Amino acid sequence: MGTWGPGAFDNDDALDLLDTLTEQDEARRRQTLERIFREAGEHPEDLSSFLGPGEVVAAAAVIAAGLEPGEAVAAEITGHGYDPEAVLIPASTSGLADAALDALLIAAGRDGAWLQGWVDAGTALQARQTTDRLASVFYRYQHRHEQELPLEP
Repeated sequence: MGTWGPGAFDNDDALDLLDTLTEQDEARRRQTLERIFREAGEHPEDLSSFLGPGEVVAAAAVIAAGLEPGEAVAAEITGHGYDPEAVLIPASTSGLADAALDALLIAAGRDGAWLQGWVDAGTALQARQTTDRLASVFYRYQHRHEQELPLEP
């Protein structure tokens, strides 16, 4: 895999995924992303043999970009020259968002393959920040209906 940066879409696997998604209708995009998340869950200990961790992170980022708190991720897709409308799945279901978060945690969790092999500590930190930002989108989405408790007088 060619990687030139620690962003979710800064590698060849991620751009290949975006190319694939732009060629598919919404139903096929959903199937492609579901397959990636399912395979990550089925092979967490040997993720790199079945999928590139960059592909898993990018797939999770695509779902994050379609969620209400994911506007900045959608802007990253645009920044790489892709039309978000041709990549995203409108109104992603919470089940798909949950699967994306689970796969992200497999690929980029504490011992995840995404975090292995960065040349220097600064880039490794940036890669961690990328996945932390994605996870925060999912967490905000999951808790979007929770109301804050009123402050006591």
